[in-house]
Formats: sequence, structure tokens, C-alpha cells
Amino acid sequence: MTADRAQRPVVAGIDGSGSSYRAARFAAEAARRRGAPLHLLHASLDVPDLLRTHANTTVRQVAEALTEADRDVGVQWSIEQGDPVDVLRAISAEAQLLVMGGRGTRRLDGPRVGSTANGVAASARCPVVVVPDNTTSVVVRGRRSVVVGVEAHRHADEVLGFALQEASFRGTDLVAVHAWRDIPPAEYESDGPVIDWAAVRNGEERVLSRALAGRQEEWPDVVVRQVIARHKTTQILLAAALTAELLVIGHRRRGPLATLRSTTHAVLHRATGPVAVVPIQPPANRGEWS
Repeated sequence: MTADRAQRPVVAGIDGSGSSYRAARFAAEAARRRGAPLHLLHASLDVPDLLRTHANTTVRQVAEALTEADRDVGVQWSIEQGDPVDVLRAISAEAQLLVMGGRGTRRLDGPRVGSTANGVAASARCPVVVVPDNTTSVVVRGRRSVVVGVEAHRHADEVLGFALQEASFRGTDLVAVHAWRDIPPAEYESDGPVIDWAAVRNGEERVLSRALAGRQEEWPDVVVRQVIARHKTTQILLAAALTAELLVIGHRRRGPLATLRSTTHAVLHRATGPVAVVPIQPPANRGEWS
């Protein structure tokens, strides 16, 4: 992490909900690990005097709910008028990490992530951690491991770098997961239309090994476990992350009005623990959106 980025704050988007309290605690711990300041931010479309007083009370209560150790990082807060997605997207350009609660529906069969978290995760310029409003599963003895999804033919440096750093900060291992389902027709046919599944598996193992090549040497304190599976990516990642401290996935930004692709959307809406969505920079020859 460069000195410039290390000085950027960890931002927690809060709205007074239970999940935003959890997000603030998560952000405070992340700031302490990074030696970074913590910024609590409340955004609303309308902030007249009465609502501003209420918002100030909400932010102050969240700050006071942090532990003494968390408050030692240096906490500041602000209230901004505007669409929460737009406000959080804007501040993400100056943050090293943005944390927010999911605040989805409380129905057991409904999404755990609301539209604000969805919109911010799709278009933020820094990694976004969404802490779900989970009522369906509890890890009794505490979570462990950081899980990262590794895809073929994608620029995975940002995603793997973030995941390895998180595992190092937390003093835990990293589980690198590569899921696959389809194979190129005829590429692994041996005699006739018979698939050489051993060759397919070896090929997928090489995909994961190539993605990790050289990265483990940068983080010698992190034990990396490699997992490949022939199944739907969403189901494999959710299963691997069931007891994890954090699930890390990548998202290629397509502009300020971007939407999440299907796998990222499904993981974010069904995960029972915190999910980090790491923006993948667009190819240099296509330029950058602003």
C-alpha cells in the first residue's frame, strides 16, 4: 500500500439501521489494522434542520457505540445532502475502503442487500465491503479465513492483492477458489466425443496457479489454499465463505451507472457474511470513466 493510499480514510456509510452499526464496527477494525482514520458518513436526499438534528444524533450514537480501541484510530463524521449512492460513490475516490450495511428485506427468501449497497458496490472507485443484514445463519465459534474468487482470463491482480492483504491484516489464511463449468468443445476430446476430464482438471489447476504465481512471495505470512470445483461459481463461493471472515470478489467497472454482473449480484445478495467487492480497472486502451 502506498503512503498516499495509507493516509486515506476508511469510510462507513451509516443510516441508523442495525446493519450500519455492524458496518461501522467493521470499518473501525479495518481502520485500526491499516493505521488509517475512520470517517462515518450519513447521506440523505433531504436534510432540513429537524432531520439534520436526527442525523447528527444517529452518527454520534454510532460513534459512541464503537469500542475505546476502535475510537483510538481517530473518528470524524459528516452529514451530506444528496442521493446516498451518489454521495458514497463520490467519496470512494478519496477512500481506501468503503464499508456499508446491506439493509435488505427481512423476508427469509428476500435479498439481504438493498439498492443503495447494490449501487455503490457496482460503481465505487475503491473496494466496498457490504455487511449483510443476516438473520439466517450464525457462526457459533467465530469466523476464520479470507476467501477469494479467482476467474480465468480476467485481470485478477487487484482482487488477489486486496484478499492477500486482508488475510495478512487478520492473521488468517487465504482460500483461493476457482470454479468452472463449461469447457471449449473438442479441446479435451481424446478418442471421439469422450472428454479427458483429468486433462480438464489439470488445465483449471493451471489457471489458478498462474493467477497466484508470484503473489504468495509478496505475502509470506499468509498460507494460501487452492480450491477448484466444477460447479456454479455462486454456489461454490457461498459454500466456501460460509464460515469465512470475508469473501472477496472482483467487479469490472463499466461507468458511474454500472450494474453488477449476475455472479457478483447473486453472491452479494445471498452471502451470510461480509463481502468485499473490488473494482477491476478497465483496460487502458478503453480509457477511464469519470
